[in-house]
Amino acid sequence: MSSPSVAVIVPSVVSHNLDVHTGIPFMPHMAAHLVSSISKAKLPVQVLDSFGISSNTIEVHGKFMLMGLPADQIVGRVNHDTDIVFIYCRTIEDLLSTEIIGKEFRKLRPDIKVVLFENIQTVNSFSLKEIIPEFLRTFADVGIMGEPELRAVELINALRSGIPALQTIDGIAYMEANKEVIFTHPEAFNTSLDDLEFPGWELFDLSGYWSAGFAHPPIKKDSKFLPILTSRGCPYRCTFCVSPAINPKWRSRSAKNVVDEIEYFQKLLGVSDFHVSDLDPTISDSRTRGIAEEIIARGLKISWKIAQGTKIETVKSTETLTLLRKSGCVFFSFSPETGSEHMLEIMNKKFDKDHALRLTRHMNKIGIRTQACFIAGVPGERLKDRLQTLAYMSKLVFAGVDEIAVTIFTPIPGAALSESLSGYSHYSELSHSPKWREDYFQVSAFRYSMYLLFFFLKLKYPRKVAREIRGILSKNFETKMEMSIYKFFRIRWLYLNNSKRY
Repeated sequence: MSSPSVAVIVPSVVSHNLDVHTGIPFMPHMAAHLVSSISKAKLPVQVLDSFGISSNTIEVHGKFMLMGLPADQIVGRVNHDTDIVFIYCRTIEDLLSTEIIGKEFRKLRPDIKVVLFENIQTVNSFSLKEIIPEFLRTFADVGIMGEPELRAVELINALRSGIPALQTIDGIAYMEANKEVIFTHPEAFNTSLDDLEFPGWELFDLSGYWSAGFAHPPIKKDSKFLPILTSRGCPYRCTFCVSPAINPKWRSRSAKNVVDEIEYFQKLLGVSDFHVSDLDPTISDSRTRGIAEEIIARGLKISWKIAQGTKIETVKSTETLTLLRKSGCVFFSFSPETGSEHMLEIMNKKFDKDHALRLTRHMNKIGIRTQACFIAGVPGERLKDRLQTLAYMSKLVFAGVDEIAVTIFTPIPGAALSESLSGYSHYSELSHSPKWREDYFQVSAFRYSMYLLFFFLKLKYPRKVAREIRGILSKNFETKMEMSIYKFFRIRWLYLNNSKRY
């Protein structure tokens, strides 16, 4: 007799108030790693990714727009013999869609056990531990904290055996018959990342991601792309970030193993563009160089991008950057966060401004497009701090930075500053544009002043401006800003022409 089926579900991408800083379709790398571990155990597994299946299908729930196949249709597609579903908690902004689809399973398929698993590899992740009791009382049976791959099969077997077996699995939460929420012993982080199977992307429908026209880093029209995690965790302790609480230990894969994955998916799926989505991929400069050298040695014709804001000080020299460019690196995101030493102190972050300027100049010279990420409105920010941030941002423009991103601070569950603000009514409001903040108008005005100053200073470089206009018109984006302009109009068109409202 064959085993019952398991399903891995990736809910819709959520846009908050149609803001371009939200609705970012992070490809579900941790879901893909989970799928590969289940598949390796020869267990039947079905993958249903809402955005991947249908990125043009829209549902509107008040101020939230959900992009992807609706929850009831996802549930309707689940195999009849499925007894367990794993639902991905991709980001805090997407949590509404996770909640909606979980409740649909409880209503339409009460026979199925619902497991939530978190994504601890992005800066807008959240601590599932902080909110899992609420979901256990409404629709979930189990929550997995941390990285799910090494515990997935054990958990499946335990769920099929009954609650006593759950007690032996580390890093999970479940509810006993008396309604008491049980947290087992915390998971020990995996340090042998080279031993993991490559993510199971071949079992996903990725067409929605490849046809949407926007992604996390800039993409070119009709290109096939994938994210890749070359390392996990972050060794730094920034107070605005949830990583110190849920992913505090940096662990890396070998350069060879990373490039093996790149070559594998280039051959298997025809992927030519890879998005390095680590929290801090460049912690080891020698490993960073090793990845580039391995790509060059194999003659791989690819492009690759450092998609999240890495710590630029960990890139030790301009020679490393030259090597990256030679290997196909075309985009590099880093995070000053602020120009104020006072705010860096509050954020518990060190940042070498001069080193960042020096490396930005070199990347501008060799053709790597650069993004500098800032955070506005961290509690304690003064007018003086904002003026210092504007001044440092201006220096970056003159050094050749191609774009900036300015997010507004929001208190992510699990971060050190998570209790510093209140006033939101749903977790999905904890986006980069938290309009529920009492001072939102003031902080937003500062954000727009940063963008306006940036664009004004950028006029000194007409060739760059012309190149970016060509990128917008051709939909061959080299910066996130170019792509955001397209996205601004795209999501509004979808909202007006293809939506179901609740």
